[in-house]
Amino acid sequence: MKKTVSFVVFSTLAASLLAADFKKTSLITIPQAFEVKASPAAVWASLTTWEGFGALTGFKPTGPEKKFSKVGDSTAAKVWDDRGTLVVTGLVPEKELRISWEPENASYLCAKRIVLKPSAGGTTIQYWDRYTDDQPNADETARKVVADTAQHVAAFRKMVEK
Repeated sequence: MKKTVSFVVFSTLAASLLAADFKKTSLITIPQAFEVKASPAAVWASLTTWEGFGALTGFKPTGPEKKFSKVGDSTAAKVWDDRGTLVVTGLVPEKELRISWEPENASYLCAKRIVLKPSAGGTTIQYWDRYTDDQPNADETARKVVADTAQHVAAFRKMVEK
């Protein structure tokens, strides 16, 4: 009986301590699907440059111009007021690019996934922007990201279709 009571007390205490050791965070996903009048090869050639990736995502690489070409490629970058590192986490040439953002302050998680599919008019691009947000203004920030994404898609389309 003594062991059972001790176990129940310990379990209750441990559960209450564990419950206090986490913070609930929202995962925001901004999906976009759009078509560009260019081949998947042409889209890929633009997308994998820092200029092209930046046009689509709003990130501004701060190092010398180069291309993302393999998993593990990384570069310092900034977006809004944040500085950090972009890291390629997945890459299938002319089909899919996945890049994670590691902000210097490590206050949130962010990942971009871009999938290219040939279409009759050129290439269909499926783009997902996913990030965590535990701030009280998460909905307001998400609305800003949606508006920014529309502008970035237009800029990327213009770049690729020129």
